[in-house]
Amino acid sequence: MEEQLVRLLAETQSSQQVPRKQAELQLQQLYNEEAFPIGLASVASHDSVPADIRQSALLALKTFVLGAWTPQFDEFKGRILVSDENKSRLRHMLLELATSGKEERKIKSAASYVISKIASSDFPDEWPDLLPTLLRVIPAGTDSQLHGALKVLSDLVEDCLNEDQFFSVARDLVKVVYDVAVNEARKPTLRALAVSVFRSCFNILEMVMEDHKTEVKGFAEEALNAWTPFFVEVLKSRLPPPPPEDEEIHEGNSADTYRGLIALKLQVVKVLVRIRTLFPATLSPQSPVLFSATWEELSSLQNAYHGMYIEDERQGRLEDADGLPYTLDFLVLEELDFMQACLRAPPVRKELQQQLAAQTSANGSQHSTWVTEVMKLAVAYAQITTEEEGLWDIDVNIFLSEETNVTANYTARTACGDLVIKLGEWLKEATVDGLLTHT
Repeated sequence: MEEQLVRLLAETQSSQQVPRKQAELQLQQLYNEEAFPIGLASVASHDSVPADIRQSALLALKTFVLGAWTPQFDEFKGRILVSDENKSRLRHMLLELATSGKEERKIKSAASYVISKIASSDFPDEWPDLLPTLLRVIPAGTDSQLHGALKVLSDLVEDCLNEDQFFSVARDLVKVVYDVAVNEARKPTLRALAVSVFRSCFNILEMVMEDHKTEVKGFAEEALNAWTPFFVEVLKSRLPPPPPEDEEIHEGNSADTYRGLIALKLQVVKVLVRIRTLFPATLSPQSPVLFSATWEELSSLQNAYHGMYIEDERQGRLEDADGLPYTLDFLVLEELDFMQACLRAPPVRKELQQQLAAQTSANGSQHSTWVTEVMKLAVAYAQITTEEEGLWDIDVNIFLSEETNVTANYTARTACGDLVIKLGEWLKEATVDGLLTHT
């Protein structure tokens, strides 16, 4: 059956409508064959089969699972077409594929997606060894095995774990991903994926916080005591120079490292924003050092950002196969938002208020203070791009229409406007003076 499946899957990618439709129909007609889902999993596992066909096999398997695995799925077609024995085989085959030692990010991501669908109905009762297997593979696995295991774990945390299941393994889970995140011998993208899993844990904490406030707060404080020094260290670390544009989107050691470090920093900022939203008091004591580190990084990235996205038209808003953003524009946007959030923290306000008073007293005016420097930073990141300049030259009305469009993409320019507004609401006179100095 595998040869037949490879042929049909290839034909489903045909540009010609008739053979493509016929292949899709023939695949559906095979649903009643007991060997069909096992055959798809086997095709996906074969190195000799082209990667696009293997991905297609996993996509077809996902569709089959949704329609024929369990009545719990909304897409269920009315009949369970997989025996308990074959369900067990498929669970094993897919987990083997996702956590194999082969460098196949897209294949592993596709396999992980099917696993998460199956786990949403079968875990933990029918698949009790899923989570223990992942927690065993992650500490000692190769980078390839680690990638697959983290991807499956991420989907499991996001889609499958209920509150009781989460809290029964929470400390072990958080410790496992922490050890990956802080391990500089691991690839930055894998460390970023580990931080992303940690961030997903806060979605579960948010759901149960109303009913278990004391327990949730205690768990969050315990976890953050370990993680916060790592977050500060990552924020304070400096990025290497960006690779040339022709290298940035291709595989290569320097480009991979650059993308991975941005992805890591991004996930750290994202989790800090999440923590700041849910547990502001817990993060508050660390907010001055986090604010300072973010400000310093934004200052250091200013020239690179200007060259890539203001003067040039470097492609931005890119994500990898695991959904991790890895371009500099995303990082700048997240850090501007986090900087704004930190400004609301009482310890940050107290420290900055003292600095402003001292600087104003020393200078005799508010024209050379930290507020002025923040305005300088905001104005620099808020500049319009070369493309937008061209739009202004062609028709200023079109430019203004785009500029005021509420559905337009949220950009660094927009974030800078929000930062200035928030600062102005707190320190009106100093903010106006700072803006006038740099505009």
